[in-house]
Order: sequence, then C-alpha cells, then structure tokens
Amino acid sequence: MTQPSSSSSQPSVMGSLKYTVLKTLITVGVTVLLIALLREGLAGLPWIDHVSGGHVGATILQTLAVDGVAQRQQAVAIGLMVVCFGVAVLVVRLGERLWRRS
Repeated sequence: MTQPSSSSSQPSVMGSLKYTVLKTLITVGVTVLLIALLREGLAGLPWIDHVSGGHVGATILQTLAVDGVAQRQQAVAIGLMVVCFGVAVLVVRLGERLWRRS
C-alpha cells in the first residue's frame, strides 16, 4: 500500500488553507461592516422619531439600554455582535455560491 507523496498533496493543502484564511478575513470584515451599519442605524433612530413624530426609535433604544444595567447592556451588545457575525457567515456563503456558479 503506497502513501501519496507529501509534495503532491502540499499544493492542495496550501490552497485550501489560503482559501480558508481568505473566507475568514472576509467574514470578519463583513461582520465589522454590519456592526458599523447597525451602530449608525441606531444613532439615526432619534432623527427618525423627530421626522415621523413617533416614538419607535426611542422605544428601541430604551429596550437596548436595558435600564442602564451594565451586565445586561454587555449581553445585548454581545448578542447583536453574534447576530451580525451570523449574518456575515450567511452573506459570505451566499457570495461563495454565486461566485462558484459564475
């Protein structure tokens, strides 16, 4: 029984490693972008309330502030980051499928 030589499998391993690193970097980048967009969107909620005359933005901000309790605020922030990461993973997978089809 012969083992494949390490020199023939080395390029595919390096290609796979580079591809994984690239996907990871893109996923992190998309996550950071989504967090930045979410932050800007939340900052715009008072303006939306002012223009619309409603109080939906204020209600959302009060809900996210969770009565000023630091541990709860951290939990909400971590939850939002996890959601952004999950969305980023889905976006990267969708992009990968579209790229492979073309």
